[in-house]
Amino acid sequence: MFGNTGFEKRSPFAGNIVDSLPSSSSIGQFMVKVYGLLALTLLVSAASAVWGMGAGLPMFVGHPILMAVAMFGTLFLLMAVQRIPVVNMLVMFFFAALMGASLGPMLAQAVRFPGGETMVADSLLMTTAIFFSLSLYALVSRKSFSFLGSFLFTGLIIVVVLSVVQIFWHPLFLQALVAGMGALVFSGLILFDTARIMQSAEGEFTPVMAVVTLYLDVLNLFISLLRIFELFRGEE
Repeated sequence: MFGNTGFEKRSPFAGNIVDSLPSSSSIGQFMVKVYGLLALTLLVSAASAVWGMGAGLPMFVGHPILMAVAMFGTLFLLMAVQRIPVVNMLVMFFFAALMGASLGPMLAQAVRFPGGETMVADSLLMTTAIFFSLSLYALVSRKSFSFLGSFLFTGLIIVVVLSVVQIFWHPLFLQALVAGMGALVFSGLILFDTARIMQSAEGEFTPVMAVVTLYLDVLNLFISLLRIFELFRGEE
């Protein structure tokens, strides 16, 4: 998954340039399909998050372990059915709905802060700007960012471990560290995964799994940025 792919050459002016990508037309068609499905997935997730903030709030606050089991179970199911037409789409949208609904309690808490709605909007705008700028760079440069793989994987493990520690011990500096590292790691993963998906073009990645990979990068980046804004707002 990570590391050198063996299909790249060195540019004297920049990073690794992918040497054996599929044709430009096939890459273009694949990425258009991926980004179209990603937009729909994010819309489903956003609608579900709004529902989670209101009617669904007691369900998700009261049964966090059940929700976690449901989300991981749905993700594993999606991996199993990713090549089955229609079924893969239904499971993907159901997964997005679950993830969005689980985000509802966090958003409901955020909007209770003075200026909370602005804080959520700023997080969303910054997430959008980072995603589009990094995706565009990966698409235009057509570089391989495989050299980032080991760093991003290590960073992700550290974020996960610190997030677990944060459940039991949550001083302000640890919360800021987790949020800041999360923002950096998931920004890097957007760049890394976009390049990897381009190299694949329905090889390693099906469109559904490409969408879910980018979706999780975007969602976790948004959560990290929102947490950073909350911490700064709390300091004020």
